[in-house]
Amino acid sequence: MLHNKKLIAMLGGGQLGLMFVEKAQLMGKKVLVLDPDPDCPAGKIADKFINADYLDREALGIIIESCSSCTTEFENIPYKTLEILEKEIDVFPKSSALRITQDRILEKKFLNEINILTTEYYEIKSAHELETLNNIQNWPYIIKTSTFGYDGKGQIIVNNYNELIAAHSKLKSDNFVLEKKVELKKEVSQVAAAYDDDEIIYLPISENIHVNNILHKSLVPADINEDFTEQIKDITKKIIRELNYKGIICIEFFIDMYDNILVNEIAPRAHNSGHYSIEGCSISQFEHQVKIISNQKPENSILKSPCVMINLLGDLWHKSSPSFDDTNKSVFIHLYNKTTPKKGRKMGHITVVDKNLQSANNIAEEEFKKLS
Repeated sequence: MLHNKKLIAMLGGGQLGLMFVEKAQLMGKKVLVLDPDPDCPAGKIADKFINADYLDREALGIIIESCSSCTTEFENIPYKTLEILEKEIDVFPKSSALRITQDRILEKKFLNEINILTTEYYEIKSAHELETLNNIQNWPYIIKTSTFGYDGKGQIIVNNYNELIAAHSKLKSDNFVLEKKVELKKEVSQVAAAYDDDEIIYLPISENIHVNNILHKSLVPADINEDFTEQIKDITKKIIRELNYKGIICIEFFIDMYDNILVNEIAPRAHNSGHYSIEGCSISQFEHQVKIISNQKPENSILKSPCVMINLLGDLWHKSSPSFDDTNKSVFIHLYNKTTPKKGRKMGHITVVDKNLQSANNIAEEEFKKLS
């Protein structure tokens, strides 16, 4: 029998929720998962699973009655859900932070208002605003839906105004941002854990490689100099302070060809590029997430050794399930227990921790090639 207020709640039951539940249970916690998908991975191992909509009043009532605190798996949880919950229990992050970070227009306005660089962008909220873009220069751009976009979904690269019109018609949304496509030197990300008393733990910065707009590989530590590292930490700290943020967070950065550091997106949650920390760090991003919502003291995340993480997409299952029998002993395999493989769907990941980054990368690429 689970006693009142003995649980912690996770809103969202995908792979990020799954890895959170796994870590929380190892730390002696009992977890309630809420997700509208009856087959969600985290729901299969949760101590209590509620299969309901995120705004279901009965479900939220159960969370309030049985949970001391609550966190989220991804940014597309309705912020109104958090508004309801935070009146009664501790919620990480707060609804105010989620409302900004789940809308690209609000997010970019927030960043620009606090003098943080982003890509050049235009808002498109009406046919008239679309028409005013007829004379813009320096194509290409990327049109993105302002909400519900991730892993390349809800965005199209456009090379001229006619392509913009076509893409605008194809994407189903009311509001869009049109972002200048940046000539990149690197993409990196900073996962950070924001505790009470304004203490922030910065995980090692990850260098990220995308294929078809989906993260393919993360290499840690990122190949950047100390000046870039400090600037990235300073920007992350400023965002956390200005959002009054508590919880796990990831800031995605572009470093352009002129060495400008631009914020691409804010992810108010654990992040794919932080999965390396499960084996690669003394404290993983998921352990920080559990510690924060359990009101535990912070600890530094120390990198044990260089590491490389590669995503396993549903494409690898196109004919049959890949075999993991002949895997190198230094490779850590994580499968997400998803029932149906789909093209572009994240089914798992592998992580290699080794004495140097080049060696870790070689082993990871060799293993990925075997699986392919």
